Amino acid sequence: MKKVAILGKLHTKFEAPFDDYTFDIWTYNYHADCYKLPRITTWFDLHKVKPNPRADITQLNFPFDKCIDLIGGKYFNNTASWLIAYAILKKYKEIHLYGMRFQSDMEQRFLQYENVRELLFFAKGKNIIVKAPYDTIMLSQYPLYGLE
Repeated sequence: MKKVAILGKLHTKFEAPFDDYTFDIWTYNYHADCYKLPRITTWFDLHKVKPNPRADITQLNFPFDKCIDLIGGKYFNNTASWLIAYAILKKYKEIHLYGMRFQSDMEQRFLQYENVRELLFFAKGKNIIVKAPYDTIMLSQYPLYGLE
């Protein structure tokens, strides 16, 4: 079964399943302690200016159009959402997020949280297992309106 762990910048990225070789390990952009990660299979940097020199995939070779076609529109406002779509394109059966938490008072962070959550539920709709073990709100469920 193809599984991917997508790593953000927060310290919980070090809790990813590095020793489980059934997982591909993806990280993105540059973060101060990124070189301490035990294993990375693909490094992404989708920024226009000065991508990380260690990046395997940049704006030059990322399939933006295919991701937009997959989702049915331009619904991407952060790198994590692009990578979730890319994982769906690559037919991963599990997507796990580590080192990410979008809780913040900043409006931009809230919009990024919403975008990532939308993409995760899009993945779930395609029967992909989705986990965000260190994020208490990303996959939280609500009381069922009219039933609870």
